[in-house]
Amino acid sequence: MDVFGGAPRFLAYPRPVVVQSGTDAVLKCQIGGDPRPAVIWERNNEKIDPQGRYRVFEDGNVYNLIISAVTTEDSGQYICKAKNCIGETYAAATLKVEGEAQEIELREENKPRFLIKPLSTRAGRGEDAVFSCKLWGTPRPEVVWEKDGRKLNEIFESTHFSVGYQDGGWFQLKIFKTRAPDGGVYTCKARNEFGEALAGAVLLVDAGPGHEEDGNRNGYTNCHWKAHQGKQRSGRQVSNRLRDDNTTKSTKVKMFAVTEGKHAKFRCFVTGKPKPEIIWRKDGRLILSGRRYLLYEDREGYFTLKVLYCKQKDNGVYVCAASNTAGQTLSAVHLSVKEPPVRFKQPLIDLEVWERDLAILECEVPEDSVPITWYLEDRRLQPGAKYGMEEWGTKRRLTIRDIGVDDDGIYLCEMPDGGRSIAEVAVKGTIMRKLPRKVDVLEGENAAFCVEVEKEEMDIHWYKDGTELRETHQTILKSFGRTHILVFVNTMPQDSGLVTFLVGRSKTSSQLRVKAARHCPPSCPVGVQINTERANAALLSWVPAQDSRKNPPSGYVLERQEVGTGSQEWLQCLTTDSATSVEILGDSVPCEADYRFRICSVNKYGKSNNVEFPRAVHLVPVARIQAPLQDALVPEGQDASFSIELSASVIGTWFLNGTQLQEDERFSMRRSRTHQSLRIRGVRDSDNGAEITFIAYGIRDSAALYIQAPLVKFSPLSEMDRNKFVEIGNPIVLYCELSDPAAPVHWYKNGMELQTMEGLHIQSEGTMRRIVIQSAEFTHSGVYCCDAIDDVIRFNVEVEAPPVKFSAIPEEMRTKSIEAGCPVVLQCVVSDPEAHVCWYKDEIELISTSTIQIHSEGSTRTLVVQSAELCHTGVYRCTTQDDTMEFQVEIKEPPVMIIHPKEDVHLDRHVPDEIILSCELSRPNGVVSWYKDGQKLQESENIKLKIEGPYRRLKILSSGVEDSGEYVCDTADDSIFFHLSITEPPVRIVSPSQSQMELCQQTSERMVLSCEISRPNAVVRWYRDGLEVEENDNLILEVDGIYRRLIIPKTTVKDSAEYVCDTADDSVTFFVNIAEPPVRFLRPRKTASRIEKLAGEALCLDCEVSRSNAEVTWKKNGEEVEDSRNITILEDGVMRQLTIHSLTVEDAGQYVCDAKDDVMDFHVNVQELPVKILGKTEAKTEKQFLVSDDIILVCELSRSNAAVNWFKDNQLIDDTERYCSEEQGVFRSLVVLNAGLQDSGEYTCDAGDDKMVFYITVKEPPVQIIGNSGHPEHHMLVAGDDLILECEVSRPNTTVHWLWNGELLKPDTRIKIDSYDVVRKLVLSGLKPSDSGEYICDAIDDKLITIVEVQAPRVVEFIAELRNITVREGEDAVFKCVISPVDTQLVWHFNGRPVPLNERTVISSSGLSHMLCIHNCMVSDSGRVTADAEGLVSVAELQVQEQQVLFTKKMMPVVAEEYTEAVLEVEVTLDSGEVQWMRQGVMIHPEAKYTLKHKGRKHSLTIHKLAMSDRGTYSCETLHDRTQAQLTVEPRKITIQRGLTDIKTTERETASFEVELSHPNVPGTWMRNGIQLKPTNHFRMSAKGQVHSLTISNLSVEDTGTFTFSVENLKTVARLVVKEPPVTIFRKLEDQRFSEGAAISIECELSRHNVDVKWIKNGSEVKPGKDLRIYAMGRKRFLQIMKCHVGDSGVYTCDAGDAATSCTVEVYERELLLMQGLEDLDIQEDQNAVFVCEISVEDVPGEWYKKGERIQPTSTIKIRQEGTKHFLLMCNVRAEDSGEIKFVARHLESIAYLEVEELPVKIVKPLRDTTALEKTRVIMDCTVSNSRCSIRWYKGCTVILPSERFEICSEGCYRKLIIQQVTLNDEGTYSVQVGECTCSAKLTVEALPVSMVRELTDVEVKAPGKACFECEVSAPVNEAPVWSLNGEPLQPGPWVLVEKMGTVHRLTLKQTSLDMNGVLEFISGKTKSRAQLLVISDP
Repeated sequence: MDVFGGAPRFLAYPRPVVVQSGTDAVLKCQIGGDPRPAVIWERNNEKIDPQGRYRVFEDGNVYNLIISAVTTEDSGQYICKAKNCIGETYAAATLKVEGEAQEIELREENKPRFLIKPLSTRAGRGEDAVFSCKLWGTPRPEVVWEKDGRKLNEIFESTHFSVGYQDGGWFQLKIFKTRAPDGGVYTCKARNEFGEALAGAVLLVDAGPGHEEDGNRNGYTNCHWKAHQGKQRSGRQVSNRLRDDNTTKSTKVKMFAVTEGKHAKFRCFVTGKPKPEIIWRKDGRLILSGRRYLLYEDREGYFTLKVLYCKQKDNGVYVCAASNTAGQTLSAVHLSVKEPPVRFKQPLIDLEVWERDLAILECEVPEDSVPITWYLEDRRLQPGAKYGMEEWGTKRRLTIRDIGVDDDGIYLCEMPDGGRSIAEVAVKGTIMRKLPRKVDVLEGENAAFCVEVEKEEMDIHWYKDGTELRETHQTILKSFGRTHILVFVNTMPQDSGLVTFLVGRSKTSSQLRVKAARHCPPSCPVGVQINTERANAALLSWVPAQDSRKNPPSGYVLERQEVGTGSQEWLQCLTTDSATSVEILGDSVPCEADYRFRICSVNKYGKSNNVEFPRAVHLVPVARIQAPLQDALVPEGQDASFSIELSASVIGTWFLNGTQLQEDERFSMRRSRTHQSLRIRGVRDSDNGAEITFIAYGIRDSAALYIQAPLVKFSPLSEMDRNKFVEIGNPIVLYCELSDPAAPVHWYKNGMELQTMEGLHIQSEGTMRRIVIQSAEFTHSGVYCCDAIDDVIRFNVEVEAPPVKFSAIPEEMRTKSIEAGCPVVLQCVVSDPEAHVCWYKDEIELISTSTIQIHSEGSTRTLVVQSAELCHTGVYRCTTQDDTMEFQVEIKEPPVMIIHPKEDVHLDRHVPDEIILSCELSRPNGVVSWYKDGQKLQESENIKLKIEGPYRRLKILSSGVEDSGEYVCDTADDSIFFHLSITEPPVRIVSPSQSQMELCQQTSERMVLSCEISRPNAVVRWYRDGLEVEENDNLILEVDGIYRRLIIPKTTVKDSAEYVCDTADDSVTFFVNIAEPPVRFLRPRKTASRIEKLAGEALCLDCEVSRSNAEVTWKKNGEEVEDSRNITILEDGVMRQLTIHSLTVEDAGQYVCDAKDDVMDFHVNVQELPVKILGKTEAKTEKQFLVSDDIILVCELSRSNAAVNWFKDNQLIDDTERYCSEEQGVFRSLVVLNAGLQDSGEYTCDAGDDKMVFYITVKEPPVQIIGNSGHPEHHMLVAGDDLILECEVSRPNTTVHWLWNGELLKPDTRIKIDSYDVVRKLVLSGLKPSDSGEYICDAIDDKLITIVEVQAPRVVEFIAELRNITVREGEDAVFKCVISPVDTQLVWHFNGRPVPLNERTVISSSGLSHMLCIHNCMVSDSGRVTADAEGLVSVAELQVQEQQVLFTKKMMPVVAEEYTEAVLEVEVTLDSGEVQWMRQGVMIHPEAKYTLKHKGRKHSLTIHKLAMSDRGTYSCETLHDRTQAQLTVEPRKITIQRGLTDIKTTERETASFEVELSHPNVPGTWMRNGIQLKPTNHFRMSAKGQVHSLTISNLSVEDTGTFTFSVENLKTVARLVVKEPPVTIFRKLEDQRFSEGAAISIECELSRHNVDVKWIKNGSEVKPGKDLRIYAMGRKRFLQIMKCHVGDSGVYTCDAGDAATSCTVEVYERELLLMQGLEDLDIQEDQNAVFVCEISVEDVPGEWYKKGERIQPTSTIKIRQEGTKHFLLMCNVRAEDSGEIKFVARHLESIAYLEVEELPVKIVKPLRDTTALEKTRVIMDCTVSNSRCSIRWYKGCTVILPSERFEICSEGCYRKLIIQQVTLNDEGTYSVQVGECTCSAKLTVEALPVSMVRELTDVEVKAPGKACFECEVSAPVNEAPVWSLNGEPLQPGPWVLVEKMGTVHRLTLKQTSLDMNGVLEFISGKTKSRAQLLVISDP
């Protein structure tokens, strides 16, 4: 590269550019120059950074500045500057941006907006709901509907809603068959490329009939939307509650406890589609939101019930029931509210007060001195005007004055110990349901508020922070009757504030808090591209992700990776805020290489994934010298090395005396990143004084090469080359290399000179010197020397015999594992076949015997053991004189296996059977162990262990139930399991022998049920209808030896039931039926059998029965009659009565009183009354209406079911779009919509028996001027303007008149009167002052008055205009102009922008004169100045000429010493003047070597670390002047000012050596014992100025030695001596006292860390153990006892040899106290019982007792201890678990009582329909709630009893019916009865598939002989098969015989004929077989 080329120059100047706003602008210029100039762009004197919207792009010598998406702010002047090392130049370009306003207008015009927004609506449950809206936007917006912030398809199934679009911009959302959870806020989001819009609406879903309880599920969290009205009948309520209780009891109920006054929170997570509907109940009663109950769905999807400030009445079972169309589920929890330890004497009482009244809350605390605090929920109350607080004695009172709706809530009185008393204050008034105190939502969610008021159509207002709210797209205000709703859609943090609802004088408020949403990191950029058109640069561009609006990035991070180096490291190279393109220049990379790039987006929430650009780019950095070349002094013939360190890795060129060097044998050039080096091999004397130069990319540096005469030296040899070990007979070659090929040498052996002789040759070739001995002998061993006068080299030679070696054998082949009895073969190979080896086992030499044989064959050596025994295990070695081979042999016995049994054995036995468990082993001598439940068994009186050959037996002589368990026979190699179950022998019922009996008795008789059992002591339970019976006065259970009796002394009908006597193993069932005597009607009835009544009258039917307890049923026309509002059924003794209070026609019919044994009937006939129209005389029949009003006519009838017809002018009216007839109870109405004049006339309502006539008149409405306030309007105009008056009338056909000052105006050339539709317009052109006056628009019924005043126009003119001004840089420019009139408003502009007011710009005026002054002008101030006088403009140009920069102080010559700094200074005429520093024509840039400074007019150049190559001529230039001077560099002379001194110290101290030199920054070398030191943590080296220091830290004895510091040819030496210090104790042991069970830790600190110590207690050494730890940390020594006891007390000593320390440790017992005793517990069966007892000391074991017996942990009983708390958990408790529970810990006891309530029996899991194949096994099963209940199985109505085919099983709560070998007859309905519960399922039996076993065979017969066919199927079939001949079925008859014998079927044709030839076929189900029948005639 030519570094002395030309300065930059513009080949083409940039041109002005005009672009539209929003487009890209490109500024171009063409620049030449050598070297290639660096180009920058500036604006407003600031450099433009090429990032963000600015990009710089080069195309050859054309330079482009690209500005993306320009705006009007980008308009202005841009400067392009070009600079290289020769010079610089610049030029300006102007950019003008137009059209931003049009772009904004276009965006506003086309972005989406709602013309009609969706309206909030209310729908009944099951009805469809529709939201419609009309949108505008181009292109058509994309619309998304959401509910409560979630997309509909995420929460609704697709069939539940539809989204549609219709022409005209209408969008629609329809929700089908609304459900309660559908209620909520629906939002419509519209978006296109110009923007987006959002609007919302509310859907309220009313609960339909039977769903009143669903009103609390309308998707809102802070209130309910509907008051629940009406009550259910009490009977229905009880039924529902019982059903819920039963469901809850069949569900596992969790337990939850909370202290009184605290909150309880229950969460239930339910999923499903459609979204489940949720109901919360407490003890079966529906829970609604209120003051203390909050029901909502949280953000995690949990349905939550929160019970605030719990009271005792909140105890109970809470159930969350979820249901949808797919099914239902529920979850239950039992809440237990604990009483506080200290209670109020008198708690607070709930209050109900009226608004603005006084409320007084009063309570009583336990003592006078107890302070209390009052709270309104979580807000503490303070006394004042609002709240009065009084105390006297134990009484406490709170007075609330002027109570309002916001005072409604929960009030708390709290004592210091946490005890609380709670009261609810209900405020009655206009507002029925108030706002919550606060509402918290996340950003982007909807905030909903709901209020219910006393009446409909009240004047209500909503406010936020005092400002009244109006409905917008994002603020929804809706009223539904008495319910009023406010919704903020898509909330933002700025929506937070106080929301207030106001109605009349009542108000309620809520604090809305919007929390900022959790933000996410941005998405990664897309569309990454790389452009490499410009040399040594890469233009990288990308596009932000599509969701960047949602998660906007704050910037981008660009990283690079160097390709081809093997490194995977990515390094950050730059960050940018908003740019979408950057240019990477070669100067930004550290070295020349190929680079790849990647980018990611970042914001304060994180970073995105990285995106890699598609390809790599080659970049070369601009380099600077870091370490220059150094002169070299090299002996002749040796290699000379030169190196230079650059700031970047570039390719450079080396020169020798101006000649470029190339890589060859003499010159070697290397480049390693920033390090460049040159090696010149074998320098010559002619090279002395040569100049070595390095040039690369503007870098140039030189150094000198000096040659010195060489010494003769040997080249160094390795240790291996100088020490020779030669085997006998091999040649010996000793060689060395000299630096001088002509130098003579002499060879010596052991001091004797050697000469060439036979077998020994001395050779000399060039620089090589050799001695060769052809065949080595032992005498040739010795020391050989080669002497070259200046140098000597020695060789050690030793001749030896070759060693005997073993061939390598893999490790796995040298390790043998062999079973006993098998042969052992060990084999190895030696290198010498003649070599002798020895075999050893465990270091004992082996010789050949009968059992061990040793073989030697060639080079193979073998050891064989014929039959391995256990004693042959060991280590075998085969050794030679030089080598050893080792083998590891292990002999093991064959495993002991269990031959029989092969699989685990399961045994069931009864007490007291003898049991034998037996195993057969593979070896008779095998050893086994027997285990039971993991415990090893030993022989005892009852257990015997037998060994019989290979058999091992375990015998239990007399088994018991406790012997049940898992037994294992274990041989170590094998094991077998025996599962033994031993039970008591079953208890059988001997009498009665049958399992079922039926008994029938009359009431009041004695009944005895008796059973005889097989064991007298057996337990028997009696059950009645599945429930265990208990003794009472009328039921006696008798035990008499082996007899068990149930006696009922006096039976009643209620005693009819199924009674079961159950022994657990057997049972008998008694079906008892107790009958009452028949019921009869006793006396003749009072009422006739046929009754005639009129509608509306009352009817009473009565009769008398024979028994007062007789049940009768009333029926009408065969259907049962129930009690209702209109029907009363009465039972009074023996009287039975039916009363209908108001008869209707439907009540006619036959009524029957049915007493089962007798009936009585009544025939009732009801006649209708004639229909009458009520209130005809009082009604107003003549009515008048206006056009477009709705006409409503109403009549009241005497009956609600009567039909009417409406007539107009005697013409029947049909329902149309305008006519609508309605019915509501007894009222009939006709509605005429949008009435017109033609609707006048006579209207008649005809009810058949009566009619009513209305006379209707419809009139036109009066004409009105819309918007007329009635007051005159005033307008002030200027002469010459146009007057335009316009108004809108109420009717299009209205005629108006325009008047001026009372005169009628008519159209002419100046007056124009227009009328179109309802608009009336007057235009008066060219106004004059005389046109002032009153203008009236007269519309007959209304007038619009306008007062107009016309004024003369204003005249503005320039008396003296602006003039162009030219000034020099730094001078002031003043612009003046004179304007008339004096009050003219003048605005100054500079280059089209308003002139800013600052210290440089001053605007002033005096009378008509106006002035603009610009101080201290700069070249960039050149431009256009404009004065705008109310639209009149004057323009002038300002031109600023640049000031010349000259040198006032020239550069002076400088002389400096090498390695110091040199400063060159100049001074110029201007502060802002720019200068360029140059050395020998090359421009100097700021870098590590050079520092350029500028302060005011002074400029300086500082050259650091001067080298000889820095000498020369330096110059400084401006654009107008130049100065230069000479820099002389002198060599430095270094001396040691202060040398090293000896140091003596001790270990672990720090030693420092210091040396002071004469010069700073001189590198030196530190050495220890002749070895150079490197910086480490131990050796720290530093240099500050002239002082060099070496610090050696943490000294040890090994650091003793001699330390040397060398610099150039100088050195200084000192001695360091380190001694070891004696051990001392820095910190002694201290006496300590601990409580029992605590952790003891005692410690001391020594003076050294490497000291061993002993711990001694009371004179005895202490060793580490399980609970005792001894350890060291640095110099500290620790002894720890993890859990101390009293016995650990004593004197502890730490002995460190030279020193010791002791302390006394005392361990004392802690007092044991009972902190929390056991509490009594009442729970239901199958629940978990938890007992907790807390004592004062941890780690004290405790014991639990039940009824005096110690409790052991089992699968259902868990005992655990946590610190001081002890827990007992009893799972699934039973009634028999009731009793005393006691906890014992040492001397402490605590007792409580457990009471378990039995549960009724239920079917938890019902039967399921089953399908089975014939002949298979079928299991019908169900699960009951109690494992002890009995059940009965039925098929149809038949009871199923156990048999060979029917097996009935009970396993816990599991009940099974097993049918063996099921048949088709078993198909049917099976049911099971448990107490009062039943369930059934259907069994379907499918026939087995049948296949052919033996096919039919063809038959040939002579007519009329007999033909017989036979086949066999796979299974018997019940249905008869079908036989056919030629397709005709064959029926059994005299000539056709069909037989079936099991699976064989036979057909016999007794008489055949010729016409019977054909195919015979057998068909059974899907199985077929065919054969040919051939009938031939008899010849």
